[in-house]
Amino acid sequence: MIQLGFDATQVKRIEHSLQNPRFVQRVFSQQEWALISARPHPAETAAAHFAAKEALSKALGCGLFGFALAEAAVLRREGGAPYFALTGALAKTLQSRGLAAEVSLSHEGGFAFACVLLQPV
Repeated sequence: MIQLGFDATQVKRIEHSLQNPRFVQRVFSQQEWALISARPHPAETAAAHFAAKEALSKALGCGLFGFALAEAAVLRREGGAPYFALTGALAKTLQSRGLAAEVSLSHEGGFAFACVLLQPV
């Protein structure tokens, strides 16, 4: 079965949250944070990554408390396309369900958007 999740996140809200080191550590993996902080507009990128995690939780039907957010790192393929690097219990959950996750990101007008597609492997 194919499952879909979508989320929109206000960039200003995430920009404010980024001032809290605990938020950064809880939400982003080290590799993901290195990618975000190297971008020209880190708050927009961070908001898009946060939206991706929310969209993934919606596609899974578990809410944000169904997994550790840093287990769903959003990284980039060669050429810039985003992908999930899943770890821990989240990776095991998708593997046990026979699912692969695809993600698409965008931002415009002070908001970041993410769409996640879960499909059988």
